[in-house]
Amino acid sequence: MMAIFEPLRFSVLDVENLRLHYAQTLRDWRARYAAHRDTVRALYDETFARAWDLYLAGSIAGFNTGSLQLYQVVFARGTNNDLPATRSDLYR
Repeated sequence: MMAIFEPLRFSVLDVENLRLHYAQTLRDWRARYAAHRDTVRALYDETFARAWDLYLAGSIAGFNTGSLQLYQVVFARGTNNDLPATRSDLYR
């Protein structure tokens, strides 16, 4: 990976694992999906509707158990020294 970033002089500023945030996002999506499942079934079919629900449920389980991960990585050019001191400053 360093071969990608070093020639362009990128520095890693912050790395955050968003897996629990994404699990919550998926729970919200699944609740909205459940509320509209009849519409989805009418547009596609029962097999599609069940598969999509299974995908959402499995993804939630994967993020909750840690078998799926989602990282956000913030980079800056290496010559950029005007950087926030803390994560909370970074996202202002």
